[in-house]
Amino acid sequence: MRRAGFALIALAAALLGAAVWALRADVSAFQQLDHWALDAQTLWRGPLAPGTELPLLLVRVDDAALESLGGRVPDRAELARAVQALQDGGARAVGLDILLLPGGDSADGDAALAAAMKAGGRTLIPFALPDDGAVSTEAAPEPVLAQALLRYDGEDVLAQSETGFYQPRRLLAPAPVLAAAAAGLGHVSVNRETDGSLRHDLPLLRLNGEVYPSLALRLAAFARGADWREARASFGRELSVGPTLRAPLDALSRLNVNYYGESGHFESIGFAELLAGKVDTSRLRGRVAVVGVSALAAGDHFPSPFDGGLPGMERVATVTDNLLTGRSLVRPDWGGAAELAAMVLLPLAAVLLLARVSLGRALGGLALAALLLLGLAQWAFEAHHLVLSIAPPLLTLALATLAASAWRANVEQAQRREAARQLAASEQRYALAAQGANDGLWDWDIGTGQVYYSPRWLALMGLSGAEAGQGIAAWTLPLDPAAAQAFNAEVQAHLDGRSLQFHHVLHFTQGGQERWLLARGLATREAGKPVRMAGSLTDISESQRLQRQISFDALHDRLTGLANRVLFREQLTQLLTGVPAPGTGLLLLGLDGFRALNEAHGPVAGDSVLTELASRLKAAFGSRHLVARLGPDQFALLLAGGDVAADLAKQVQAQLEAPFGEHRLSVTASMAWAQRRHGPASADELLAAAEGALARAKSMGPGHTHEFDPAEQLVEQSRRWLRDAIDAALAAGDQFELHYQPFVRLSDRALLGFEALIRWRHPTKGLIMPGDFIPVAEASGQICAIGRWGLLEAAAQLRRWQALGFTGEVAVNLSGVQLERDIELLADARATLAALGNVPTHRLKLEVTESMAMANPQRSAEVLQELARMGFKLSIDDFGTGYSSLAYLHRFPFDTLKVDRSFVIRLAAGREAQEIVRTIVGLGAALGKQTLAEGVEDEHQAALLEKLGVQVGQGWLFAKAMPEAQATEAITSLPWRR
Repeated sequence: MRRAGFALIALAAALLGAAVWALRADVSAFQQLDHWALDAQTLWRGPLAPGTELPLLLVRVDDAALESLGGRVPDRAELARAVQALQDGGARAVGLDILLLPGGDSADGDAALAAAMKAGGRTLIPFALPDDGAVSTEAAPEPVLAQALLRYDGEDVLAQSETGFYQPRRLLAPAPVLAAAAAGLGHVSVNRETDGSLRHDLPLLRLNGEVYPSLALRLAAFARGADWREARASFGRELSVGPTLRAPLDALSRLNVNYYGESGHFESIGFAELLAGKVDTSRLRGRVAVVGVSALAAGDHFPSPFDGGLPGMERVATVTDNLLTGRSLVRPDWGGAAELAAMVLLPLAAVLLLARVSLGRALGGLALAALLLLGLAQWAFEAHHLVLSIAPPLLTLALATLAASAWRANVEQAQRREAARQLAASEQRYALAAQGANDGLWDWDIGTGQVYYSPRWLALMGLSGAEAGQGIAAWTLPLDPAAAQAFNAEVQAHLDGRSLQFHHVLHFTQGGQERWLLARGLATREAGKPVRMAGSLTDISESQRLQRQISFDALHDRLTGLANRVLFREQLTQLLTGVPAPGTGLLLLGLDGFRALNEAHGPVAGDSVLTELASRLKAAFGSRHLVARLGPDQFALLLAGGDVAADLAKQVQAQLEAPFGEHRLSVTASMAWAQRRHGPASADELLAAAEGALARAKSMGPGHTHEFDPAEQLVEQSRRWLRDAIDAALAAGDQFELHYQPFVRLSDRALLGFEALIRWRHPTKGLIMPGDFIPVAEASGQICAIGRWGLLEAAAQLRRWQALGFTGEVAVNLSGVQLERDIELLADARATLAALGNVPTHRLKLEVTESMAMANPQRSAEVLQELARMGFKLSIDDFGTGYSSLAYLHRFPFDTLKVDRSFVIRLAAGREAQEIVRTIVGLGAALGKQTLAEGVEDEHQAALLEKLGVQVGQGWLFAKAMPEAQATEAITSLPWRR
């Protein structure tokens, strides 16, 4: 019967494995086994380097590129620039992994991209063959139809693969002008597995009787220089393009993808870097470039063996490289026969070994057989790119091994069961002891009163053999009377059946040290009465000491031993209960330059300073004040109300006069204090107030002290309110508005344009002027978002006014923070260009102050020159108040010099201001620039400015800054019409 059981096990395992193997293409769970095995082989092999003969280069439209483009994907004009740069750089071929559907951009953008593709003749673009919707019978456009294969055989194989697999139903073709300009086209349709991955590429798909290639196939053929007219396919076997490009097709006419590594395995460059001209052309020469979107927001990601979210463009690159290097995965013709043979032989070997040899040797032999199978499969995979279905054979081996092992164990268990029953009675004493034992063992015969104590028990209790002869009473010898009574009560409770297990902690002093011992035991009963009790004794002293230390550490600083923030806050909260004294509070001490001290002398020296300072503070003030360490270099003293904080601060400063440590380090500290009389009512409010005061003391320089001032807190709260309100206004989108102050030609008072000035109409505070919120926005960095809004709103206003016939300018002020964050500013400028639409760019003028430009003149010149290349006009505001270098001034591509209002106001006071204005006008004339005077308030000033040669004026003489409606009225009414 034993042999028959093993034979049935081998047969059942082989049949089950064969069923899994036969149904793996139809049952997703079985198919997943093959997928997992293939993924494991790929990961075991590890990453592969991409091919070097025709190397690929990825041009990533990543998150940085999207941010530089204002959060949008590149338009076709920008794609045209990228294509032109790649082709000019010597790229061998360029593949755009971006669908360029009709209507996706302007006609100008399509024309620019088509011109760039035609100029280089090396760019291929995609189309899609989705399997959704109704079947389309419309004829494909000529450029797409030209890609269809002319020579193929085995259509019956292709028809079988389309059944229940992937059958395109319609065509999504690119814009006609782009399709006609491309060097080739290919589809980018895919069929995901049940786990979302793409283990196969679809190199050939049929729609309306025509067979179309994939983009990767067309790109590889083009890179090889193969003549596409020579393309030929034998479905289910192989496809070829001339003699230079061949690829195997599986039974469903798919290409098995061989993945090389995780995302970023191919060499890549950023789309934004390419457009900015920051890519060395040597990196482009001879490359096969794939341009696509890799940003996470694009959603074009899927799992691969190496990466849980591989971008789609890297999949296209991987398939292209597989085709170019001949490294796509292949299932051999003999694979099925080999797999079936393994599924028969492996279960047979498993049952034979488990039936005839020892369990260890049998399992070892089977493990070697499994490793040999895995090794051969991995060698074929790595050396020849062959894929074998190893999951079913391994499954049959595992099932046969488990079932045969269980059958063998069942037989052997029956033989051991009787022997185990016979041993149970004789070993009851030792079994009970082992059940309760940990360290010391004890066994009490309740009927005779005799107790067995192991040597370890005696050592733990510190008793001699004679003392242990007192029986159960020996437990209480080291204990005080109360502890002895508690022990006896616990023992009696267990004997009476009131506890399932005896469990008691003994606590006593032995040799000057505290000891904690855990006593455990279990009683056996006959006829309901206890007859024996046995158990163990475990030393838990160390864990109890550790628990005490943990409790101490929870409330104290480990380095200095002082109270930590938790304990300090609890003590401060207790002092504030009831009616606290006005002087209740805290004094904070913050070491100056402690980080620099650590870097210069090392952390050991820094720790010695902290511990020595803690000792000094505790010795001097510990009897009257709780001393705590609240931060890395911050200490605190609790003020109960009886001390004058300023005097205490001087006493604390005195503790810092002596040098610290063996290095004799001099240390200074800033100090601050906050008390209940200042207003804060809770511990958290007092801590926050003191820390704010300490920050102000540190800002005044080393060694300063500062008392908390509620007025300073109100200022900070006001700034915080403004920052929060600005964020809310930016999110709302309707609180900021632009007012427009006109500037006119002084000779005939004709309207030339407006300066856009921002206003904030808060829902509860009303109109807030720029001087009240711009400084806070500049300090917080929010000015960049405000400036971006102002640029886009001015562009939109120009478009509205252009419909009224207005052809003048609108000037927008830039902040110094925007000029410093030049990448953001240039991105905002590009977004503004798009917002202008058909309005000429030069009608939007950007104003920067002279001092802003000169803060970093070299970088400012580069940024301003880039803005000028975009087409914006530039104006230097407040000219004459800074200290411009003429060398740098010449490099600034400005169009207008704006005379500061301080000179205009002083025109009537004497010749000094007039000569300054005359000099500025002369400088402007020499450089061929316009001069504009701001702050013109009366006719005398206007006449004098015109006499001095100033061309344009701006000020209250002509009009104040007006809302949009009034400015529009000024445009449409005389005498403002130009």
